[in-house]
Order: sequence, then C-alpha cells, then structure tokens
Amino acid sequence: MDSKASPAFITEDYLRQHVGLRAGGEIFLPAGTRFTPSAQQMITERQITVKWRDDSGRVFTGGQDKAQASSKQVHPLKTNNERPENACVMCGSNIAEKPALMTHLNDKVLVPKTHPRIALRGKLDSCICFCVMAQCAMGNQPEILKGFMADIRSYLGQVLQAEVTEQTLPLPSLGDFEADEVHRWSHKPLTYLGHDHLLPEVGYGEQVAQLNYLRALVRELELIASQVFLDDCMQLSRNDIVAGLNRLSSAVYVVMILVLQCEKGRVEILKELGNEVA
Repeated sequence: MDSKASPAFITEDYLRQHVGLRAGGEIFLPAGTRFTPSAQQMITERQITVKWRDDSGRVFTGGQDKAQASSKQVHPLKTNNERPENACVMCGSNIAEKPALMTHLNDKVLVPKTHPRIALRGKLDSCICFCVMAQCAMGNQPEILKGFMADIRSYLGQVLQAEVTEQTLPLPSLGDFEADEVHRWSHKPLTYLGHDHLLPEVGYGEQVAQLNYLRALVRELELIASQVFLDDCMQLSRNDIVAGLNRLSSAVYVVMILVLQCEKGRVEILKELGNEVA
C-alpha cells in the first residue's frame, strides 16, 4: 500500500481496494491516519491488527500516532523489540555472538541454516517478493482484483508468521469470499468464472503468465511444507500450513482466470461473483 497516496481518513472502500482484509491479519498504515466508523467496524469484526509506519519506516502499535502514550515502537516483523535468546539447538548453551551458519528458529533457539524450516522460510521469502512484483503489474486491473492480490500477499506473510511463532494458520479468503467458496470456483471455473481451466499459453499475456508462475511458486511451497512437517509415521505436524498453501494456490488460480476474463472485456463477471449458479 502506498502511504503517500492514502487519505487522512481511511474508509471501508479504501480498505477493500488497497489492503489485505483477511481475518486475524495485520495491515500497515501511515502514522496519524484515522478510520471512518464503518472502516473501524470492519477492522474490529475481522480482528485485524493495525501497525502504523512513519516516514522513517519505523513501525508502531497501539495509538495511531507515535506521540501517543499507548503507542509502542516494534520490529516490523514482530509485535515487540525484545532481543531473542541465542540458545544453540545442538549444545543447549547460550551463544554470545551468533555464527554466520546459525539463525533463529524462534525467539529462543538457534539452528543451522540448513534446517528444513529455514529452507521453507527462504522459499516463502522468494514467493512474497514475486507476489509483490505481480501486484505492481496489475495497475490496469479492477480494484476488486487488486484487493484480492493484497489478500494473497497478506496471507503469505501470515504463513511466515504462523510458521515462526507456531500459531495456528487459518485458511485464506479473498475479500468477502471465504476459502471454501474460492476453492469451489477454482474447481469449476467454467461454471462460476465463465472460463474453463487454463494451461500455460503465451497468448494469455504477461499478467496471466506472472500469476500462473506465482501459483506454481505457492504449489512448490505446499510440497516443501509437506516434506518439512511430515513425520516418520506419515503424520503432518502442521496440517494448517499445508492446507492453507493448498487453498492459496487455488486463490491465485482464480485471480488468474479473472484477470484473463477482464482482459477479454468480460468485466461483468466480477459483479456475478458469489451468485449461486444452477
């Protein structure tokens, strides 16, 4: 979201168009901005955490302005500024200086960078980077699709957060549409989206190609997560992450088809989303 272009008062429509609105997620807004009553209600109902960013990139939680007593500066990726412990996973001792080979698995334990969960985080990082690139290329698309992409980008961040903090990951949604509905669209796109399944094709254009690559990156993440969290008894310790990534690839696929439909001039399909089809 471009903080320079944001209004002084954030409306419900602005939230829908410019930020991810997944339940339990978090958004970043410029320090000093305010919500309209309907926007505040949406934030509250969806239990979205708001973080405020100033012109220097510093991030605050609590009050809407860093000068407020309730405001607290935090690390952009966390909810606190506490220094993590450096307990070595192999010897259990606290390490004064973290070796280049080691990194934090969480706020307490250091592990070698070859740890499977660290490899998964690296893939997540790459996927998030490409997702932002795909978002940047969608300047000519309808606002609802830009909002859907904001939700996808936001959810990728939530996957990373849930993996690091070991919190439960919910299934992804797109705007006002829940995961099961989006999943249904992806399985029967001709019925719900007006176009049958797509295979990679240069004739579909660059934006569809980028979204298809993003879909493939998310699918790759799902496969890696399955390997990381599958134990010797074929039980998943993080079924929530694997299931979430599975549904996320379906969500990207839906956006890909909708982008193609819009580029074909069939923008009216967006107004029909969510309508029951016989």
